[in-house]
Amino acid sequence: MAKNRVFNVHDLYPADYCFDSESFYADPEGYVFTPEDIAYSNAMELEQYEREVPMTYYEKTLLRKWVMSGHSPREMPPSRYLCLTGSEPYDFLDVHRMDKEIRRAMKGMNKEEQKAYLMEYMGWTDEEPSDEDADFLELSEWDQAHPFGL
Repeated sequence: MAKNRVFNVHDLYPADYCFDSESFYADPEGYVFTPEDIAYSNAMELEQYEREVPMTYYEKTLLRKWVMSGHSPREMPPSRYLCLTGSEPYDFLDVHRMDKEIRRAMKGMNKEEQKAYLMEYMGWTDEEPSDEDADFLELSEWDQAHPFGL
């Protein structure tokens, strides 16, 4: 039986990695970060994130796989159930935990019940807008002339 290796965040980037600060400071606007720069940054962020955020062993394993695939731990993954726009301050664990909560709540529901639950979860209703909402929903002249923001 193979022995499990202990995870070391420093294995996520080359052992001889050294940031090219000279090139960066010579032209910060034009500097192109290398895959090694990004891997190092993500690894250091993961190390700090794991110290600050309580999580289960399973969550830590999923988070590490997310980072090993080239993402930051603070980056928002796609949700299985929700359409998140990125304007919300969600990170990997936030979305994972929301999806887990939704999956538990919808267990045993049929498709219609699931749809109703998700709509309510997101704050959507099939009700007609109230008079208060009517002003908000009314399109301006510019919106009417440029419906796609052109």
